[in-house]
Amino acid sequence: MSTTMRTGFVTGSGAVLDVTSDAAISDTRIRAINYSGVGTFLITGTSTDAEGNTNGSNIKFVGTTATDTGSIYLPDLGIRMPGSVKVSAPTSASTVTIFYG
Repeated sequence: MSTTMRTGFVTGSGAVLDVTSDAAISDTRIRAINYSGVGTFLITGTSTDAEGNTNGSNIKFVGTTATDTGSIYLPDLGIRMPGSVKVSAPTSASTVTIFYG
């Protein structure tokens, strides 16, 4: 099964937006991440089911002063992110690019 890869981007904290359609990314799998900034990044994708249970994933990593930019490549299936994908970045100047699909 092939999947079309798409790209999302955010500066600082907030919802990740698709670079082509400017729509918020949701219900997808993250395949790779590029980032710039120093500090702790948190990427979340959660949803609540009909019974009130919260489902989802978190990706947490730290950008250090030794290397303030980096790339993270995830396994073949990526990480499932149900619901809206949001980033909590260490500074307003930090950037996150997400490859998803």
